[in-house]
Amino acid sequence: MRASIGSALRLFRLSSLHRVPPSSSFFKFFCPVSAPHPILLLCMDKGNPADSHHSKPFSSSATSSKRSGRGRGRDFSKGDSVGGEDHRIDALGRLMTRILRHMAAEVNLEMRSDGFVRVGDLLKLNLTTYAKVPLRAHTIEDVKEAVRRDNKQRFSLLEENGELVVRANQGHSIKTVTSESLLKPILSANELQVCVHGTYKKNLESILQYGLKRMERLHVHFASGLPSDGEVISGMRRDVNMLIFLDLRKALQDGMRFYISDNKVILTEGFDGIVPAKYFEKMITWPGRHNIPFGQI
Repeated sequence: MRASIGSALRLFRLSSLHRVPPSSSFFKFFCPVSAPHPILLLCMDKGNPADSHHSKPFSSSATSSKRSGRGRGRDFSKGDSVGGEDHRIDALGRLMTRILRHMAAEVNLEMRSDGFVRVGDLLKLNLTTYAKVPLRAHTIEDVKEAVRRDNKQRFSLLEENGELVVRANQGHSIKTVTSESLLKPILSANELQVCVHGTYKKNLESILQYGLKRMERLHVHFASGLPSDGEVISGMRRDVNMLIFLDLRKALQDGMRFYISDNKVILTEGFDGIVPAKYFEKMITWPGRHNIPFGQI
């Protein structure tokens, strides 16, 4: 039994590395299980006031984890020792990430254009976490704790007219979510010091030929700083070995629209889902920081 669980978890980790799409048979086989994004911490909402419905965020005080690695929390496929309650809340956070980014329509969960759903509706879903705890067995306090623990601030949790609502701040593939409702537009390149996409050397040839693609998601993701910057909490994986810097000013001038999420991830739909290579400013290795001429790939 232990071996089979370990094998399943290794498959999930492999699916993350190779970007298995949410609609693939892989996830249909293992559902209901969340994608491997467990990391949790409370994020204040900074969305469009017109969509706030007299909302107020919960306390912004939170403890930021100092875990190293890829920034995806504990890797249970490697046999980490985890307490029962930690494991239960971690599994809840992973399933919440999966539902709020990709599964709402599939499970008939009503979601607004700004990505928010009612926590009460979320907890009524007939789904089970990878810790084998039914979602219906979790409480509102469990959801609050899952949000509080996320050190990449993937969630926003609000109280609106006496009712709790929660959303994923970015990473959606659900088409009912709109950029204008979910995100804050970036109107000038002066708003950001840097706009950088993390990737791997093995992908560069394809990226330079076809551009950066949003794949199954709504946006291409960029970070507002380097992985070593203490204030950069999300926007790229921690184990990337190549950084692509975007000429944000040129892209904005040509009409490409950019947004920033509550957890400071820079997002764009590109042109027809693609950010062409002509907008790349430079490429460097990471963490070596060696410049890579475009012609050498």
